[in-house]
Amino acid sequence: MKIIFSKTAISLIELIVATVLVAVVLLGIFSINMVLNNNNQDFGQRFLVRSETQTTLNHILNNAFLAWTDPNNDPSFLIPTLADPTNNTFCIHQPPDKNQLDNSNIINSQNPAGIWLCYFSDGTQIQWCAENYNALPPNYGTSSCATAGANIIPFAGNNITFLGTAFSQFSILPPTHNNGMFNITIQNCLNNAAGSCKNTGVSTDLANNPEVQLSGSISTPQASS
Repeated sequence: MKIIFSKTAISLIELIVATVLVAVVLLGIFSINMVLNNNNQDFGQRFLVRSETQTTLNHILNNAFLAWTDPNNDPSFLIPTLADPTNNTFCIHQPPDKNQLDNSNIINSQNPAGIWLCYFSDGTQIQWCAENYNALPPNYGTSSCATAGANIIPFAGNNITFLGTAFSQFSILPPTHNNGMFNITIQNCLNNAAGSCKNTGVSTDLANNPEVQLSGSISTPQASS
């Protein structure tokens, strides 16, 4: 008996090769999908942290622009606050409001001595407050927003106002004011309370707790260095 094999029949080897190729393609699709999902999650989280940090940075820079050296040549910045160099606070001497037309401080105070605008960081968030100004060194009336007490000037019903999240502590990463330029760097994590957020600026868990570091500078035409 003559056995006739069809030339179009699939051999066992060809079937195995085809199966392997299908498996490779499916594995590749699965891997690419995982990478894309992870990248999308990382991008979304990192974008959120960056956006919030930029908003905080802009608030500080815009108000640093109004830093003022008064006729008595009192300091325009206390970095960090001279009353307690470890309290994670820095303060900006802002001028009195001039009928809200120009040089308006953050709370529109018309006190001739101006005000202190102070930023306080506890390592998870940044807050700000306005404080009374006096010309008596060494602390010129400033203190941490958290301990200023009666020295705080209430604004819109609040003594202390939340600004934004941040891992930066001003005693560790203080801003600077040199040659008429104010400079600041802010570090921020998705979860600042997590142990993966580090003072080095590099999170140890970039996938689940991305970290960003943003810097900014602004000229301070009314303030001497």
